[in-house]
Amino acid sequence: MLLFIATGIHLSVRGKFFQITKCKDVFKHFIKSLTKKNNADSISQFSTFCSVLGACIGTGNIVGVATAISSGGPGVVFWMILSAILSMAIAYTENYLGAEYTVKYGYDKKTIGAFAYIEKGLKMKKTSKAYALFCLASVFGMGNVTQSNSIAEALNISFGVPLLMTGLILCTVTFIAIKGGIKRIARLQTFLVPAATIFFLFISLWVITVHKANVLSAIKLIIAQAFTTKAVRGFNIYTALRYGVARGVFSNEAGLGSSTILHAQAQATTGKTQGVSAMVEVFVDTIFMCTITALVIISSTDFHTSNLFGVSLSLAAYSTIGKIGEYGISILTVVFSFTSLVSCSFYGKKSLQYLFGNKGARIYIIVYIIIALLGCINPPKIIWALADICNGLMAIPNLFAINILSKEVDYSVRT
Repeated sequence: MLLFIATGIHLSVRGKFFQITKCKDVFKHFIKSLTKKNNADSISQFSTFCSVLGACIGTGNIVGVATAISSGGPGVVFWMILSAILSMAIAYTENYLGAEYTVKYGYDKKTIGAFAYIEKGLKMKKTSKAYALFCLASVFGMGNVTQSNSIAEALNISFGVPLLMTGLILCTVTFIAIKGGIKRIARLQTFLVPAATIFFLFISLWVITVHKANVLSAIKLIIAQAFTTKAVRGFNIYTALRYGVARGVFSNEAGLGSSTILHAQAQATTGKTQGVSAMVEVFVDTIFMCTITALVIISSTDFHTSNLFGVSLSLAAYSTIGKIGEYGISILTVVFSFTSLVSCSFYGKKSLQYLFGNKGARIYIIVYIIIALLGCINPPKIIWALADICNGLMAIPNLFAINILSKEVDYSVRT
């Protein structure tokens, strides 16, 4: 937690808090990058943006926010937003470095993104190998198990679908999606992510409108419990800070270096373009969507006294507008979790390639599918703890690298 915060502050100061002072230029640069024509050897910038968002949005935005509030109280939302502002500088830095080093050392479909700047920039190949190993573990923990578990829970609670049946169907569909490689994954995300996001905003704003009388008090509660030193119903500043930062990282993945792997596949693999795109992803994913989910839960449920956790708490909040809310958020949990499950499989594939070459690619897909099946039937609290551990292991070498190499980054984002 301290390493994430320290890195965010260091990079924000180095960039003169450009994520705030240059936000207009950031969005201008981002919009301009989307208009560039695609070529046959890469995926478009918009597809890259959707694919990374697909990996991020997943359970972090719906289930992750609910687990954070259950575990750390409403104050987590304040720290989640603050950590996301700092994370924008982290996301820009790691993706700038990932793109520049990928171009500098040649695209060999292996040493790309974070692998490239840790190995080539730091001259620390063993550390890069360790990072790839942690990335592989994180993919199985955060990108696979938590997503499949949330899908199974959502379908079981809302529609009574048996966990095992969900697992078997999910394995089949996931296999078809990831077998087609990055091109198929990108096409899938370009359709699913915008459509699901629009529907998410629709039902979320509906819930907030129904409970608009509670919104102001919800905001006050978020701020008050973010700084309380006394335990209020078991929550205080430490628990709020811990779960706020942890869930923020789980949601947007800034600092993990994973997004650099997908951004390296883009047609415009330049530092500024990929860095800016990564910043916008963090903004949309955490500052915008996670905040909306939090307001929905805090304003519409009695989360203090209920024993609900994760998917169950989110379903309770959205069901206050009737079946459309309950079924709608269940379907969205399934869609968002599925997009994460598919995109994260690519991170694991590239980690495996970096470690062992092209050996074991087919076995990896089979193992990935089996673990998704197991994730459907495992208890959620154990799974979320596993995801946090994997994130921490993966973040340490990456944060070390971007702190050292940040002097190479150009933080001027004017078009």
